[in-house]
Amino acid sequence: MTADRNRSPEDIERILAQAHRARPTISVGKGWTHEVMRTIRQDAAESPSLSKVAWAEPLVWRVAAGAFFVAVLFAGSVVVYTSQHSNPVTALWLEELDAGSPFPEE
Repeated sequence: MTADRNRSPEDIERILAQAHRARPTISVGKGWTHEVMRTIRQDAAESPSLSKVAWAEPLVWRVAAGAFFVAVLFAGSVVVYTSQHSNPVTALWLEELDAGSPFPEE
């Protein structure tokens, strides 16, 4: 069928009505319904659905791995520091953070 820009809407409506009358009738029975539903279920099972946050999964694992390595490095540095110095690490930190007497004098 070639496209003709000069056709009127009535001509197009007549052609569509003629095509509608010429179509074959489809017998819809119980077997047909089951076959259609089987096809729909099979197609749905074959195509996995994507999550809306599927892009974040690799990012989460990379950040978790990075945080793990930072924690291991920090713990290792604390172990090395405490083995080299006799004062506990917390004592050094408390000295630096100590702003004065913890309790006000009465």
